[in-house]
Amino acid sequence: MEPTKRYKTFTYNTSLKWQQARQGKLSSDIKPSLDVSSPPEFKGIPGMWTPEDMFVASAEICAMSTFLSFGGRRNIPLVSYKSSAEGVLEFVDGKYRFTKIRILPEITVGKEWTREQVEEAVREAHGNCLIANSMKAGVEIDPTIVLV
Repeated sequence: MEPTKRYKTFTYNTSLKWQQARQGKLSSDIKPSLDVSSPPEFKGIPGMWTPEDMFVASAEICAMSTFLSFGGRRNIPLVSYKSSAEGVLEFVDGKYRFTKIRILPEITVGKEWTREQVEEAVREAHGNCLIANSMKAGVEIDPTIVLV
C-alpha cells in the first residue's frame, strides 16, 4: 500500500491603504508596493494598475510559471518565452464579469524538440495552472511555437 500524499496549504497576504480619490497603495511583505486604482472606464485614474489588469495578469503569469515548471521537469530546451493576454469583461446577468481570458505565448525552443512535444507540455501546464483552475472565466491558451 502506497503512503498517502499530504498536500500543504498556503496563505498569501496583502494590505491596501487608500491614498486619495480612487487610488490606493497595495503592498505585501517585502515586495514593492503598487499604486492601484479602478480603471478609467469606472472613474478610476489612468495609468495605474487595476484589479482587472491584475486578474488577467495573474492568469498570464501562472501560465508562464506553470509551463516553466513542467518544461523544466521535461528538460525542454527553452530559448525564450514571452506572452500577451486579453481579458474580456462583459455585462452578464445584471453585472460585469470576466467571461474569457486568452493567453498568447510565443515559446522558442531548440530543434531537438518537436512542436507537438511543446504543445503537449503547454496543455499539461495549462491544465495544472492553479489560477486558471480557480477562475470562473474561461481561460484559453493559444501558443506560437518557434523551433531554432
